[in-house]
Amino acid sequence: MSPVVALKSGRSRIIAAVVVAVVLTFVALTLRLFVYPDLNAPVRSNAIVVLGGFGLSSVHAGEKLAEEGYASTLVFSLEPSLSCVPSTAKVTIMCFRANPLSTRGEARAIAALARRHHWHRIIVVMPTTQATRARLRIGRCYPGQLVEVAVPPSGITEWLGGITYEWFALAKAMVWQTGC
Repeated sequence: MSPVVALKSGRSRIIAAVVVAVVLTFVALTLRLFVYPDLNAPVRSNAIVVLGGFGLSSVHAGEKLAEEGYASTLVFSLEPSLSCVPSTAKVTIMCFRANPLSTRGEARAIAALARRHHWHRIIVVMPTTQATRARLRIGRCYPGQLVEVAVPPSGITEWLGGITYEWFALAKAMVWQTGC
């Protein structure tokens, strides 16, 4: 084998190894951040907050937590077209509209509600793919204990769409929007 061919095959192996390492790192980070994020078991809290825009799965999860007695206050982040439902005998229902209509806006609204109502521990319900970014965003605004309960996306399309979106949204939260 000539030295030029040996050099090319050695360089090709190094490039291939680097590409494999980058892909494996990306997959591992994706799994850790968006598929199997750090989550908490629900505990008795001052309020349950359901982040908006994610369908009935999150709403039902929040309602179930309230029915199971984890908090007597259930808070919904609503999109402009939705209206708040009335409270029940067992659960106080509250609603807010984030400004801006984003996780950052929701984090600010949650912090304001927590100050107003003296909440020291809240449960936040969101899709699994959003848990890492929601923890980051809310933690920057809310000084109390945050308990996260995640609802898995319902199908492969939601998983892939959520993961793709979250990569870009997490980068934005970590690089450009570093405050509350």
